[in-house]
Amino acid sequence: MSALPDCEAPQVFAAPWEAQIFAMVVELHKSGLFEWRDFADRLSREIHAHPDEPYYHCWTRAALDLLTETGLVDEAELLAQSLAVISYRAQDHHHTARTEPIAVVPGRVPAV
Repeated sequence: MSALPDCEAPQVFAAPWEAQIFAMVVELHKSGLFEWRDFADRLSREIHAHPDEPYYHCWTRAALDLLTETGLVDEAELLAQSLAVISYRAQDHHHTARTEPIAVVPGRVPAV
């Protein structure tokens, strides 16, 4: 038996966020916050409206539509949080190599 993954087998999730949005929707449904049929109908509409979009993009739009309509997610707050993430990512320079030495002076917090 090989320890290598079967590259011919289809992947269920192409990225971690897909698994996360899937799990979130399933758990919210299990908690009784909405009927599965309501979500499935929205998902079907999204897929038909955007046939060339990846499946979990449609899944996410259907989930957001349902969660905002039911009041579980405030649309203005979602927008504000989304913009905050975009702004943070635009300022995130952790991927840039630092070439100068970093020193920690006792009693002082180094500038980032």
